Amino acid sequence: MMQIYFKNSFISIYYDKAARLGKAEWRGHLHGPELREAYLLCQDLIDRHSLVRWLADDRLMQSIAPADLAWSLREHVPRMATGPLLRMARLPSHHKQNREAVDMMIDKGSSLETHLEIRDFTEEQEALDWLLNPL
Repeated sequence: MMQIYFKNSFISIYYDKAARLGKAEWRGHLHGPELREAYLLCQDLIDRHSLVRWLADDRLMQSIAPADLAWSLREHVPRMATGPLLRMARLPSHHKQNREAVDMMIDKGSSLETHLEIRDFTEEQEALDWLLNPL
């Protein structure tokens, strides 16, 4: 059962401890400290509960500023790619600039030694079904 971990006007973060599943629902245009805090909160949740499954609902997330993308590539992506996550399902943003930035992050992550498998989906239930299949 999903429980709320954190919520503000830009992001809602949930987790299911038994399923070792986390979920982030992004909204709007986050930048600077707000975006970095949201990424760090996601990472804290993953580490705290040793989550192995993650659903990134990026559909309503807008563009990522170049400075934030650079920080993400340098700091956030390596930490996510080498952490406990084994599967990440993504519901891509409706905004082209966001999709391009996140694709750059995924490319960076896949260049690192990782066991993280990432797939894109159009439907949340399909993503959850894949995430909850045995690892």
